[in-house]
Amino acid sequence: MVMKIKIINPVPDLEKETVEAMRRYLAASLEAGTCIEFEPVARGFRSIETEAQGVINGAEILRLVVKAQREDCDGIFINCFDDPALIGARELSRKPVLGPYGASVHFASMISEKVGIITTDDYGICCEERKALHYQFAGRIAAVEKVEMTVLDLCEGDLLARLTACCQRLEAQQIYAVVLGCTGMNFAADELKTALKKAGLQIQVIEPLKTGVKALELLIKMEYTNAIKGTKVRMEDYIE
Repeated sequence: MVMKIKIINPVPDLEKETVEAMRRYLAASLEAGTCIEFEPVARGFRSIETEAQGVINGAEILRLVVKAQREDCDGIFINCFDDPALIGARELSRKPVLGPYGASVHFASMISEKVGIITTDDYGICCEERKALHYQFAGRIAAVEKVEMTVLDLCEGDLLARLTACCQRLEAQQIYAVVLGCTGMNFAADELKTALKKAGLQIQVIEPLKTGVKALELLIKMEYTNAIKGTKVRMEDYIE
């Protein structure tokens, strides 16, 4: 089956090398007929780590969701673990829209009764607790660890060592599935799995970029939509 997935990068000015690395990372696990196209927002904050950043960048995400309705894509993926503008996107889109958070935590819940999340910093923990309550995951998410780095710092320094230490602390609490709490951690996921296996740990790592895009691929293949029906939103009422 041939399908085209639009991946919205919800921050502007991502380096071309970063986008191409994500493309290669995803291509290894996608079906042969699946084509992915990345499109960044035109303006906004360089990272989304607060509610304010999510709201401001979210408006730009919705512009691209509306634009995608006129294009030949089959589904839309919002590439941020905060799932910014996701509900609004589903109100506007006839095509299925997924973000990484819901898809990854649901998947982790299928393989472990207790789920852990590794986020960025102290405020990231607050955001994770808020999302868990909103999505009604609070009963499954047993612990949230932090790597003490901002999103923009993830490619610098010793992220792998910090992730490994977080996983060790989570497994000590009998948590056997952990979700990486930022799609920007994708580049470290495979190395982390190797390091954990070498250390004799059993905890399984759920990387949200790949997990979310694969979930969207399955939705499209099975001809489902998660569009929110019956809303009063009409794009013809929007004044540019």
